[in-house]
Amino acid sequence: MEFIQSILEYAELAAVNTVDSYDLPVNPLSHILITLKMDLSTPVDTVVPDFQKVLESIARIEVLYKGSAVYSLNGMDCFASGILVNDFESWAVNHVDVDDAEWAITFLVPMTRTLYSPIECFPRTTRGELILQITWGAAFTGFDIVNFQIETVELPNATPAQFIKQTTKAVTPTATGQLDIELPIGNDISELVLWGETIPSGAVDTTTLEMLEILVDNVNHFYPESNFNCIHNMVGRMRAAPGYHGYHTHKIIVATPAPGQQVSAPKPENHIIPNHLHLPFDIFRNGEYALKTAGASDVVLRVDAGDVGDIRCIPVEVVKSAGAV
Repeated sequence: MEFIQSILEYAELAAVNTVDSYDLPVNPLSHILITLKMDLSTPVDTVVPDFQKVLESIARIEVLYKGSAVYSLNGMDCFASGILVNDFESWAVNHVDVDDAEWAITFLVPMTRTLYSPIECFPRTTRGELILQITWGAAFTGFDIVNFQIETVELPNATPAQFIKQTTKAVTPTATGQLDIELPIGNDISELVLWGETIPSGAVDTTTLEMLEILVDNVNHFYPESNFNCIHNMVGRMRAAPGYHGYHTHKIIVATPAPGQQVSAPKPENHIIPNHLHLPFDIFRNGEYALKTAGASDVVLRVDAGDVGDIRCIPVEVVKSAGAV
């Protein structure tokens, strides 16, 4: 078994409000790596740009098979999904507050939950059938120039039995209270990645995704009811909270310390994807706990919405391929 990691695009200039498209390799495909190289604008009072603005540089990443999306996420959700589904967080390069500093950060676009897996990746295709499409954001806030690089990881000897499909469903509640979001039917669902506009802040405890439950044909499965805070904190079963690009402050304990007394302590803030939730089913990634939808008439995520903020729902579907699409 061998993998091939090769360059699809080396150094292309990105332009706001434009779309770039590329033919992807024909060999079975594990994942795609999109790296932004960003020329930092003159920092104001040495303030590092809001990391959310970096993620918003990409409005949409899509992988299209014969014109139909098997992957369709915005930049922020792509970054979050890489962390939550694939345990991938870009280490990034040169994030310093120096004028014209060349920042770099990589976005993962996976066709699998386990990178390099020969049994779960996108199967062999014909040239021109599988397309990568990047839609750039309306502004590159904090940066003068944005270039990008694309690399792909192929598994030429793989005969995959399945791949994953991730597309976004955007919903805006019309009122607070219960809201049903229809989930796709036919494929097993490994997990859900969710984003809600409002999260607790300071003394305000309002949450868009306040309570969640799963129903198949009106019968509860996996989550008869669970709350935002518990689901959010349960991601700790996987890893420490992502924090490389987050920020923190230091709180002064005493103005005039005694000899040996601690002067300040770090005051943590939210990590870099605080509005995202991960709702897992297939914990062991072997299908044992997957949410089965084949033959169902109705599969829904029921949300008890704390406000009318926007919601994004990204089911991670496991699509059987038997070696070919």
